[in-house]
Amino acid sequence: MTVKEKEETKQKEANKDDSNYSMNLAIIGGVVGAGIGLLSSPGTSKKVLKSISESEILRVASKELKRTAHEVITEQAVNSIKQTASSYMSKSEGGLLSLKKKNDDNDKEINSSDEDHSSQYDEIKEDNKNLNERLEKIENMLNDLVDSKK
Repeated sequence: MTVKEKEETKQKEANKDDSNYSMNLAIIGGVVGAGIGLLSSPGTSKKVLKSISESEILRVASKELKRTAHEVITEQAVNSIKQTASSYMSKSEGGLLSLKKKNDDNDKEINSSDEDHSSQYDEIKEDNKNLNERLEKIENMLNDLVDSKK
């Protein structure tokens, strides 16, 4: 196959894709136009809206949309809480490091501050553990809430 033949086949394929795309747009336009036409007449629009509201497909789709929205909101809330907790912990650790740098001048102060840091560090670890337990409880409660809404 020569270069010229390859170019011709590529052009033919591009023309087919363009015609398929144009056909799809024409079909979509026709469907949208027919829908607008049906909804524009008062009597027909009431009948169409009534039949749509009574359809089982619409009920199932709305339940699925509601469930998905609940899941997304729950996931965003959990992520937000986790980010807040992690930023709190990073600020606390940064505060401990800055205290340690300030107390490097005197050996006695370093020894006493190391004990303080150790106790503060243990307190922060305990707080972190408590926060993680709370987050897990909140996450479980949110998951139970989402499950109950299904």
